[in-house]
Amino acid sequence: MAATVTVEICMGTTCYVMGGAQLAGIAERLPEEWKDRVTVKGMRCVGACQQAGVYGRAPFVRVNDELIAEADEGKVLNAIRTILEA
Repeated sequence: MAATVTVEICMGTTCYVMGGAQLAGIAERLPEEWKDRVTVKGMRCVGACQQAGVYGRAPFVRVNDELIAEADEGKVLNAIRTILEA
């Protein structure tokens, strides 16, 4: 069975302001061959920004079980690619 990926974008205030709002539209920018294998959704604040020394800085995105700090479109797409090409 082909791998599937769940992308959860933190929609807490800090993450939203720091770039989560822009990342929310990533589903429309996925390569066509990924669209049926990737689910993108928002998630409640994970509180990781309160422990910046441990997890890094906002915005946070979870790709399957990997929490990505200072997430941007490139980091998220690379994480998806790694899973789908495994």
